[in-house]
Amino acid sequence: GAAGIGTRHVGRGAGRMGLYFVETGAGLRPSAITYDRAGSLFATTAPEEIDFAGALDGAALLHMSGITPALGPGGVELARAAVAAANAAGVPICFDGNYRALLWDAWDSDPRRVLGELIQSAQVMIGNHRDIALLLGKPFSGEGPERRREAAQAAFAAFPRLQLIASTAREVVHSGHHRIAARIDTRAQAHQSEAIDVTGIVERIGTGDAYAAGVLHAWLGAKDVAEIARTGLASTVLKHTIPGDMPRFSQADLAAFDPAGGDVRR
Repeated sequence: GAAGIGTRHVGRGAGRMGLYFVETGAGLRPSAITYDRAGSLFATTAPEEIDFAGALDGAALLHMSGITPALGPGGVELARAAVAAANAAGVPICFDGNYRALLWDAWDSDPRRVLGELIQSAQVMIGNHRDIALLLGKPFSGEGPERRREAAQAAFAAFPRLQLIASTAREVVHSGHHRIAARIDTRAQAHQSEAIDVTGIVERIGTGDAYAAGVLHAWLGAKDVAEIARTGLASTVLKHTIPGDMPRFSQADLAAFDPAGGDVRR
């Protein structure tokens, strides 16, 4: 399309779109999400209806979301089929845990088993120490960066294919003021940025996906851990200023990002 996104492999069919509704928070009242995804066309699509092999032909990466298997048994099979096709094609996999308790709790699910199975094939994981604690069934007792490194090392031991774990450290002062730092862990090293105060938040939804996009952009460009963290942080911070869940930043926007803010770019 006009945005440079290929749509040839987008499936279409009769049925309803899955929806979610956002009650936007203010001050000390947090935002709240209500899901309406039961019986949607996506949730009821069979794996054989999707040409995974064709879609992955020439791809640099398969990005998977934990929301797909959270939708029910059909979603689990879709996720498994996508991962199997990527493995067969030799395409690296990024898995973003995106743990949504409201979706998993709506059916007889086993998120630890399902997500653990899928992440076994991933080279990149988007998730923090809480996600890893869920996957491994064990808590991590340290504080701050030490706890995150302990969790990352445990994940690397449990998932031999993992090369990189990306996460954010977010302190919520109130709904319009967050402090965010970006963290990257590899098997050999770790880097955590300084925290940035994000105020005047326009839209919280989609900021985690923006972080993942920035991280993957830098990772695919073979950048070092500090640059991967910086690019992810720039992407997520900028997304907080834009309504909706689909920002369109250029590489120049990310490169020009200044945590101190700035005047009009002329």
